[in-house]
Amino acid sequence: MNLLKPFQKGLLITASIILVFFFYACSNDEITQQDIAQELSEVNLLSTITENNFQEPKELYTQLSKKYGFEKEELISSEKTPEKLYSGINVNIYKISTQSPHPDGSGRNITISGVVLIPKYKDKIVWFKREKIPYRIRFVTPFTYTSNTSAASVSYSNIFSIPDQVDQLVPLTMIAQAWTGKFAVFIPDYPGFGDSFGDCFPPFVNKDAHNKSNYDFLKAGIQQLENMGYELKNEMLVQGYSQGAFSAIQFTRYLETNNLKRVKALSAGGTPALLDQFILKARSESFHPHPFFFPYAYYGMKENNLISIREDRIIQLNKFGSGSYDNYDQIKALYDGSNSILKLQFALPNIPSKLLMNDFINANPNDPNSDYANFFDALRENSIQPWNNQCQFRMYHGSLDNAVYTNQAFEYYNLHKNNGGNVSFDYTIGEHISGYLPFLLKTNDWFWDLR
Repeated sequence: MNLLKPFQKGLLITASIILVFFFYACSNDEITQQDIAQELSEVNLLSTITENNFQEPKELYTQLSKKYGFEKEELISSEKTPEKLYSGINVNIYKISTQSPHPDGSGRNITISGVVLIPKYKDKIVWFKREKIPYRIRFVTPFTYTSNTSAASVSYSNIFSIPDQVDQLVPLTMIAQAWTGKFAVFIPDYPGFGDSFGDCFPPFVNKDAHNKSNYDFLKAGIQQLENMGYELKNEMLVQGYSQGAFSAIQFTRYLETNNLKRVKALSAGGTPALLDQFILKARSESFHPHPFFFPYAYYGMKENNLISIREDRIIQLNKFGSGSYDNYDQIKALYDGSNSILKLQFALPNIPSKLLMNDFINANPNDPNSDYANFFDALRENSIQPWNNQCQFRMYHGSLDNAVYTNQAFEYYNLHKNNGGNVSFDYTIGEHISGYLPFLLKTNDWFWDLR
């Protein structure tokens, strides 16, 4: 018995080490099965894209480049995808729905949604042996929208009925990318759209709401794809433009700083990074091309309990553009999900002094005793904060962007670098809307190399 004691003791120590390692691994797993199992999610096939109904996006790029006055060579993509690569194209578009916290912080849940684009085939034959096809997740946070018809889970059910060329460009591009690059493309609906339409006010620039809904959608999508037999690569790619850039950067930071999921690369374009600085500059402009930003940001924070200041301290109640409003409920109703951004452009004045209260325009953002202190604090709290990123990170911005200011994006770039982060910055052609094209092509080229 005495001879066995050292052996038993060693066995006990070894077992203890194994158990500690096991629990540590489980607690730090990027997305654990236990975590996924707690989420209620479902999947539905929206449509299948084949050679019979696929439209190559190349012609759409050509049309849009002419529309925005770009030279052809300025939009040439280095990605080589001959037409034969589209031969046999077969991409499924799945709608994913799951539960996520309400953005108002009440503790209630809402049903959020989005789509996943992935080729039909799960495996291939290599030397008479069947092997799994590993797909890399490409998480695409959408360009800004205000109409529920623009939500991915709504619009991707019939992409060829989308009237706007820019809105149609993204689905066609992502379908082509999914097929040729072997990507699993995840496109979330923002809270307040898709399955959560009418259940909450869209949290336009509320970072916590974006992070939680994006993460819950990601987990649900992974669960459903793996249940269907797909194999997914470990590291994911993340991209976004405008509001999508805000969401993409915040989400990547959230994933990395909480050790939730490894990100290989992040591409952001037209980024509204420093929200307080943006409002300070935009409020005093003689003209702003996208006035819908102001009430959208205000109500997104007010209706979701981030600020308490009344709208009559921020927004004027006047006759605007094509509409006459008797009360603030009518202005808030412009954001009920039935109006496109184009319609809002005509409904609101693009002169900030006619849209915003004079006291707000002149308010000191650093005065802690000001009525507006809570508002500016919320803007600072939800601005993008630098972090020591592990992923590759590139920022793109149109050199003529007078809506989301180029110099402020560059200011964040310097802030990120000076705080130990790793990021590059590339000026592209175009202003805020037209600048989306070069961003998308540059991201396609880069992610193609990382696929």
